[in-house]
Amino acid sequence: MDQVHNRAIEALQPFIHLANANSATSPRFIANLITNATSNPHTYVFAELLETPTIQALRSQDTPEEFQGYLTLLEIFAWGTWQDYQTTPNLPPLSPEQTLKLRLLSLLNLSATLKPLTYTTLMDALSISAPAELESLVTTAIYASLITARLSPASDPPTVNVTAVAPLRDIKPQSLPTMISLLTQWETRCGDVVGDIEAEIAKIKTNAAKRKAKEQARAELLEKALASLHDGKDVGVGVGGGGSAAGLRRFGGAQRFALGGGNKREYSADELDDADDGYWDNANDGGVDLHAAGSRMDIDESLGSSRLGLGGAGARHAKRFLGKKT
Repeated sequence: MDQVHNRAIEALQPFIHLANANSATSPRFIANLITNATSNPHTYVFAELLETPTIQALRSQDTPEEFQGYLTLLEIFAWGTWQDYQTTPNLPPLSPEQTLKLRLLSLLNLSATLKPLTYTTLMDALSISAPAELESLVTTAIYASLITARLSPASDPPTVNVTAVAPLRDIKPQSLPTMISLLTQWETRCGDVVGDIEAEIAKIKTNAAKRKAKEQARAELLEKALASLHDGKDVGVGVGGGGSAAGLRRFGGAQRFALGGGNKREYSADELDDADDGYWDNANDGGVDLHAAGSRMDIDESLGSSRLGLGGAGARHAKRFLGKKT
């Protein structure tokens, strides 16, 4: 779309050079210049031509009445519409090329302001009586890259779906204060939004710093707790609901429970021979004696087997064979 705007400006440059020439002094010459500029199929912007002293000279009281309307006509082509031409008196008649150009320019305005853009609305605004004529005009605008649109004649009501409009209309000088006011309001709203976003970012950073400080304090407490455990005694599984600890010890190929912090002791074969009852002890100082009715007993501490009476906290032992020594 920007390329279309640049081409329109380039197409206007020859007319601007003619308006700035020394020979461009007579009202008739200026009127012919305006007619040719508005009839050219590639010119769609006219603000620069309007600003030249030669064109503005038509406002003089000495300008013949038959040429006074050409300046107003050029202003309509710059920022007006077909309806403006229809309602403004004392304007020169339009050639077919000018009629097509003004309707195309008016279509740009309508496409940017009206939603939905129905056939009926366009035909009334452009003084078109047949839908086929309107479709031809819209197709011309599409191929000229003035709009990006799609015709929907079968919809109810028939519409023209416009998705993009080329920036080819000049701005009316009287509308500049209103536009400046709107842009100022928009800038204020943008500033408020940016301020809210910055405040939210600051809040998020503050909360993140607080969470990080809490996590660091928690990690330090955990390190101190671990250090105190390393400096103290081994902690095992509590037995019988008391505060004593039980640790599993291995010695001499057998297994035993160390209960209540009992001292570790290794048994020799001689000590086992001196036992009164003929059986070796399974625990020491708070351990459990296992006696069998016969001379031999199998103990299988698997899942679902009986528990040793250790205050409800049974220990799992591997299956082993106990018997008298001979």
